[in-house]
Amino acid sequence: MITEVRATPIDTMAMRWTGAEALRVLRAGLVASVSVVPLATMAVLAAPHARGIAFFPALRYAVVTPACVVAAVAAAFLYRALAGRSARPRATLAAVLAGLAAGALLGMAAAGPRGLAAAALPAVACVAVALALLVPRLVRVVRVVRVVDRQRPSRAGTAAVAALGAIELLGLAGALSSERAAPRGPQGLAFEIPRAMFDADHRFLELPSGARVHYVDEGEGETLLFLHGNPAWSFQWRDLIRGLRGSHRCVAPDYPGFGLSEAPAGFGYTPREESLVVEELVDRLGLRDVTLVMQDWGGPIGLGLAGRRPELVRRVVLGSTWAWPTSTDTPRGKFSMIVGGPIGEFAQVNFNAFAALGIENGIVRELPAEVADVYVRPFLPLDRRGIAAFYPGQITAANDYFAEVEAGLPRLAQKEALIFWALKDVGFPRSDLERFETVFPRHRTIELPDADHFFFEDAAEQMIQEIRAFAAPDAAPPT
Repeated sequence: MITEVRATPIDTMAMRWTGAEALRVLRAGLVASVSVVPLATMAVLAAPHARGIAFFPALRYAVVTPACVVAAVAAAFLYRALAGRSARPRATLAAVLAGLAAGALLGMAAAGPRGLAAAALPAVACVAVALALLVPRLVRVVRVVRVVDRQRPSRAGTAAVAALGAIELLGLAGALSSERAAPRGPQGLAFEIPRAMFDADHRFLELPSGARVHYVDEGEGETLLFLHGNPAWSFQWRDLIRGLRGSHRCVAPDYPGFGLSEAPAGFGYTPREESLVVEELVDRLGLRDVTLVMQDWGGPIGLGLAGRRPELVRRVVLGSTWAWPTSTDTPRGKFSMIVGGPIGEFAQVNFNAFAALGIENGIVRELPAEVADVYVRPFLPLDRRGIAAFYPGQITAANDYFAEVEAGLPRLAQKEALIFWALKDVGFPRSDLERFETVFPRHRTIELPDADHFFFEDAAEQMIQEIRAFAAPDAAPPT
């Protein structure tokens, strides 16, 4: 039978410091941090900002987690020190935490990039308030357990704290491992691109708008303009360029923010802006009578250009793409809300998860590890990860632009079209294919039953033959 014994609260008794007491206070601080880390993470994600592109790397999980642990442990020891010396240790702890929070925010405002302090304010405030409430309770419980009735913490509660702490530690390890740097490339390239893998010369063009666009320009003949998707860059077209440059001029740019291209100051990275940059590049290179080769975001970006300047485009090749507004009630719209929302942003900016998993899951064949590594290299730098999280949200956020693209499609009705449709790509159902077949009456459709979103990885040789025949100078129109 347990007999209740009253213990003097820790904040009204002076206790000597011992090794065991220090360990108990340390444990209290660590328990507090387990609760504070997810709270701070959610506060960072909840702060108003443009998903991905307005995320500050200084507020990523790999920084927030250790900062919360240090703050919680320090608060626990501070409270323990105040308990025997202050008549109001809780109020004093709260005041100290508030002062430290204000100092941290002032330091961010003074030394950090513009907007960092405002973005960090919700997280810093939440951490300060949570620690002010949690630490006195946890430190008191740790002490009383040694005095009262041999009570033990709830096994379920202890197990839950331990499990959450383990998950947080694993997450921290995963976040840190994702921050490896890609090898620097030669001749000023931001990262190495093995010549044996992507056999092309890398060119850069400074546009009047201020964008610095990376592109490859291989071969001679009628021009094929390759427009990539997300998460990807011009590297995705390497096999098609290698197979077609003997008969065609193959031009493949990276959009600003993707691959090796740089955006000008104030650039918003929206699909409309990216489409205008591609148009600017086309004019600077003097490209005419081009055949657009488009996948995923290359479709709305390229068809936006084609609708504005139909005289520049001779034919279109497309697949796994769309060119009209998306409702949030559709599977693609739901994908946009989830992957383009806080969950997707957290996974991408902290773990580069969408870039890595999107490529891995969008290809049927076994992609060699070294190829997958080059695919994700542009997304390794912390300040360039967010673009991959920003674009899923644009599927529904950029509906005004998609309405413009759709309105321009009738101007392309007489263009010849070659449509590749990957049947394993659940993101683009047959209804999208049927709309494109209506838009382009002079089309030929090739269904790819064993290909997924990155269908050019699964069916490169077939595509090379089909595109070469379709875009030949004397090619017969499709039926």
